[in-house]
Amino acid sequence: MARQSSHSVHSSAACKAYVGEGTPAAGEYHCNDFEWEDLRQEAEALLSARKAQQQDGTGATKASQPSDPKYNLKSASKHVDIDLPQQQQQQQQQQQQIEHSIHPEYDKGCWEAFHARDNATARFYKERRYLLLEFPCLTVSQPPQHFMEIGCGCGSSLLPVLKANPTCTVTGTDLSLTAVDMFKRAAVKAGIATHRFTGYAADSTQADAVGGAQPNSQGSADAALLIFTLAAVTPEEMPAMLHTAFQALRPGGVLLIRDHALYDLTHLRLPPEQQLADKLYRRLDGTTCYFFTTEDLQTKAETAGFVTRECKYACTNLMNRKKQISMKRAFVHGVFERPHAAATYRDSA
Repeated sequence: MARQSSHSVHSSAACKAYVGEGTPAAGEYHCNDFEWEDLRQEAEALLSARKAQQQDGTGATKASQPSDPKYNLKSASKHVDIDLPQQQQQQQQQQQQIEHSIHPEYDKGCWEAFHARDNATARFYKERRYLLLEFPCLTVSQPPQHFMEIGCGCGSSLLPVLKANPTCTVTGTDLSLTAVDMFKRAAVKAGIATHRFTGYAADSTQADAVGGAQPNSQGSADAALLIFTLAAVTPEEMPAMLHTAFQALRPGGVLLIRDHALYDLTHLRLPPEQQLADKLYRRLDGTTCYFFTTEDLQTKAETAGFVTRECKYACTNLMNRKKQISMKRAFVHGVFERPHAAATYRDSA
């Protein structure tokens, strides 16, 4: 993928506004609204009931197992919830492709297509202001910190950091050149000085992802962010992405991860036809999504050479005020340190 200079913007895509733009930082951070183990038991019962329905050949909900509207099967072709019955024809057309993609080669062009076509005004991602409370190191202003995000998208994680921490600098990388351009446009619109941010398109599963385009960024970051990014590649590519993060950090720097947990609402809404492998699904737009357990995430990070500082579930109840439905969201939260002593990268792919 072509790369560009750190502040030039040549894409025709424009970021008109972010959802929540201009609002203050989050005042609270919720992560213990319920226990993940309780969610696991509820979810496994639900999945067992679905399996029974499929086996009886009807697909109908049995009277003894009333349907819960928050778990209605959905298909996320554009990263939004779409009722499955409305998408049956589209799903049937893509079903054959999905069935023959149990071990898919990750189609990296799907993310560029998503940002260029469906996310051209960044409407899918609001600023993640809660990250400042989830990861307090992002607000440390003295000495000045340098942060790097792999998979920065349109800047929904880096923008609140830049606004809240006036001395920090950031580097954002993403597969999608369109997304990187939107991040830069949004930073300029927010009044961020151009010397404080840089961004470039790169494939973080490739060996030169950090040093190839921006040599000065290798080994200089105080913290690296993987925010809903590790789950967007296949398990076979995760070791390479974690190695890229490892190389981007200075010794003693930390990797900050927030991603999808197993049995999150997003997981339970995906129809079984879109499952590619254990915990791995493909959306109808071609992008993939993986769902972690904490043990899984910790093992992958430590195999890449990191030392675990924090690894836990973040469980929160969200209320859909329009539908008056309480939604249980589950994420994995991790803080992993690059040790000062040399560590050997062990590729488990």
